[in-house]
Amino acid sequence: MKKSFLILSAFSACVFSVSCKKESSQPGVSADIQGTWNFQSMDVTSSSTQEYTESGVSTKTVTTSDYTTSNNTGTIVIDGSSMTSSNISYSVSTVAHASIYSNGVLIDNSDLPFNFTAPASSGTATYTSVSADSIHFNGGSLFMSGVATDVTPSGAKLDLQGDILSMTQYVNQTATQEVYGVPITTTTYAKVIAKLKKQ
Repeated sequence: MKKSFLILSAFSACVFSVSCKKESSQPGVSADIQGTWNFQSMDVTSSSTQEYTESGVSTKTVTTSDYTTSNNTGTIVIDGSSMTSSNISYSVSTVAHASIYSNGVLIDNSDLPFNFTAPASSGTATYTSVSADSIHFNGGSLFMSGVATDVTPSGAKLDLQGDILSMTQYVNQTATQEVYGVPITTTTYAKVIAKLKKQ
């Protein structure tokens, strides 16, 4: 099984997954978030672990990355219960750092350049207030609409500083898929901070 494929697929899991934690329930999100916003960027810190066993040998690949998106475009209109995005797109240019273990012993470290441009997408996500500074998306994260297949309900922590709104979300998920006939279990963790600027 090719090492570069494992590293790339592990990193892709971090890029495309935004299954987030729900915050504690309290009513009342600030009305200050309502209005039209320009998409500014996403800051992403991620870690993905892939594990599989083949011919009696256990292999684990741990891939980490830390990046800020560029070429950010699009707008988001927020009202009291929904967010509507228009032409959201961004680029990722970073290096994924991978450590590979065989039967628990470190056998290799690798760096793999990764470049990706998200196709422009538009959509609407409904949300409910859970506290004065957090919301819960009822059908998944808005920012991966048209990019990710994960539409799991998700939460976001809000921080409004002047005309900049930051929404912090967390990925924490495990999935198993078969690659070349071998089941691979991927555990992904990421912190994603999406930043918007009010028009």
